[in-house]
Amino acid sequence: MISRMPAAPYVIAEYVLLVAWTALLGLGFAAGKLDEREVQRIPRLNKLLSSGILVVCALLQWRFGASGTPLSGFATFIFLGMTLSFIGDVLMAGIVPLPGHVFFGMGAFGAAHALYISGYLGLGAVLGLQSSAARVSAAGGLSLLGVPLWWALVRSQRQRVQINCASLAYALLLSVMVGLAVSLAVQNVSFVPLALGSLLFLVSDLLLGHRLFQGGHFRLIGDLVWMTYIVGQLLIVRSVAAALESL
Repeated sequence: MISRMPAAPYVIAEYVLLVAWTALLGLGFAAGKLDEREVQRIPRLNKLLSSGILVVCALLQWRFGASGTPLSGFATFIFLGMTLSFIGDVLMAGIVPLPGHVFFGMGAFGAAHALYISGYLGLGAVLGLQSSAARVSAAGGLSLLGVPLWWALVRSQRQRVQINCASLAYALLLSVMVGLAVSLAVQNVSFVPLALGSLLFLVSDLLLGHRLFQGGHFRLIGDLVWMTYIVGQLLIVRSVAAALESL
């Protein structure tokens, strides 16, 4: 096993960023004002800044942690996926005046999931975690779970067929991403946080789809969607450090 210790400035910078990340979310919820629809307290700016911080953390993990190691490719995919997710956050927030901004956001997140899938496959190849049985059973099982969850929580008869088909395709892509993360965790317990992060992403998107397409509503649903998403993203970013320790 190769022991690789990241440079001290990189570690300090990441810790400072994560403290800021925690403060943005914690103070945003504590001091934020509940909106008129009673769906969220955390201000939109705090949410976007917390997402941006994770992009910077992923960049640090890539350039100062994994660069020059066999895991550089994996870290690159995580960084690019985080970047696309941040773009998706901006689009979903409606900051960019695009018609159908929700679907542009879905496209950005879908591309991010494709990058995560590529990264997970590459990670498995580097660390020898390539059990076909684990991959097929986990990805297949999550897909079989994802379809009925999509049917119950996202599919809407009020939406056009094309929209339902697009959301189903997205749900299947997300389910495969989560399944591959679970298959890594089954083979190496160091990646249990990665699997948990990916599962949180799935929970977040199901809740968001329920809200957007079926009109689902309960108190603080917006903050619940964000917290499950952003914590899941954090765990995905931190998987780079776990992977380096497994070399």
